Amino acid sequence: MTTVERRVAFDACHAVVPAACFLAVTCLTMFCVQPVLVALSLAGALLFSALARGLRATASGLRWQLPMLALVCLVNPLFSASGSTLLLSVGPVRVYLESLAYGACMGALMVSAVVWLEDAACVLTQDRLLALGHGRAASVSLLVSMASQLAPQLLRRSRGVRASFDACTAAGAAPSPTARLARVTTQLMAWSLEDSLERADAMRARGWESGSPRTCYRPERLRGEDILAGCGIVLLSALCAVLAAAACGQWRFYPAMPVLRAWWGYVPYAVLMLLPSAAALAERLRWRSFE
Repeated sequence: MTTVERRVAFDACHAVVPAACFLAVTCLTMFCVQPVLVALSLAGALLFSALARGLRATASGLRWQLPMLALVCLVNPLFSASGSTLLLSVGPVRVYLESLAYGACMGALMVSAVVWLEDAACVLTQDRLLALGHGRAASVSLLVSMASQLAPQLLRRSRGVRASFDACTAAGAAPSPTARLARVTTQLMAWSLEDSLERADAMRARGWESGSPRTCYRPERLRGEDILAGCGIVLLSALCAVLAAAACGQWRFYPAMPVLRAWWGYVPYAVLMLLPSAAALAERLRWRSFE
């Protein structure tokens, strides 16, 4: 893979710009249940995935995403047998067009959200996410690492405490489940409080958060162009949210679906969904010009 092919989108921008873009498209995708909006989101997600991850990786993901879409589409009529256009009737099971359409729309929405998250992972690498976190990244990473370490430890201790109580059969009859849970919880809380004091003393002894904060290297600098691009994405996202709310408010699946008509409000939504792909193409053409 050449250098031009690897630089897919937003490489010349600060991480704030792609973060705002992918946050906007993902949130709008998850909250807008309307056929045209879902189709635009799915098309934009697949197009950017083909540009950023390649056709092979996109097709490999569709091998399990399309069956998930079909499953949601086919299962929905079994749980929501309502509508006005009867397609099939087998005994007590009735399949309506509206139920199939709703299931297909929800399945496509789920696939769109998953593909957008995969696309965001291609652009927002670990280094760029740490750059977004800035000074708080160290505290967040410490919190996550300690939680991932302490949660399994707490579960192991819980099993040990329950096993110890079960082994003490000479104290009389077994306590009730509520009393047993209270004893285990009390023991775990005492254990955890003791460990928290020890960890706090250990961190204080190692100089955590003592003195002036350390300087760090910033691989990206927030420029005026990045601020303008981020503000433009925010304004476009706000406009799309208003238009999407109007489109979703006028659409319904049950008891009968209205006729879809051409509307100018779909244009800004399509622009936002195709913006990452346009950025990827522009970045690729820019680097090809240097060859």
